[in-house]
Amino acid sequence: MDRHPARVRAEPGHPAYDTHWQPPATRRGAAEFVGLKGGVYEVGHAGDGFCFDNELPRHKVYIAPFELSARLVTNADYLAFIEAGGYRNPSLWLAEGWDWIRAQGIEAPLYWHFVEGQWHRYALAGFEAVSPDEPVTHVSFYEAAAYAEYRGMRLPTEVEWEAASERFSWGQRWEHTNSAYLPYPGYRPAAGALGEYNGKFMSNQMVLRGGSCATPRDHIRSSYRNFFPAGTRWQFSGIRLARDA
Repeated sequence: MDRHPARVRAEPGHPAYDTHWQPPATRRGAAEFVGLKGGVYEVGHAGDGFCFDNELPRHKVYIAPFELSARLVTNADYLAFIEAGGYRNPSLWLAEGWDWIRAQGIEAPLYWHFVEGQWHRYALAGFEAVSPDEPVTHVSFYEAAAYAEYRGMRLPTEVEWEAASERFSWGQRWEHTNSAYLPYPGYRPAAGALGEYNGKFMSNQMVLRGGSCATPRDHIRSSYRNFFPAGTRWQFSGIRLARDA
């Protein structure tokens, strides 16, 4: 693998935002799974508090039985994917994702660099060795989907994620889902700039759920729908695996 150590020199100094910054504590240990029985569930914002128009209306969905990992994919997990040739195996990738990594020369998460035989990353605290126990971050939907395929699993849909959200800890990383960003049944864009913002982006975007250490606390709720193009990597995005029960 060509790991391009010269890329480190392209960002001279790697200045730290906060040398004392530490990532939030996360669940560690074995990747246990929590299950959800099949049936009809309600999703979407409930109550009278603030929400964005794309979280409405609350509605019923049928969900088949499935299981969701109780913890996020770690750097160590993802390193195994890299070392197994994950970025060189087209059978793991969606066709558009394979074209994307080849065109961009992508071979690891954003901000990762292979230096003197070890993976490092450029983080808020500066340039540092990759910590194996932390959740992997700054990966795209394409990378998340390829990793899930490598593990013989899949990404959850956004309604699966929301329906099961009380059963696991979340809020450390934005979590990729396998759902396109589309309007809910009966959706009506809000008047003014808010509707212009959310409604106009319902094309070629994928939904992320949860939140991260960079997310305002009043935006962290189970119904919140974040959305980005499939190749976006700059936000604090990670991976939670799902499998059919």
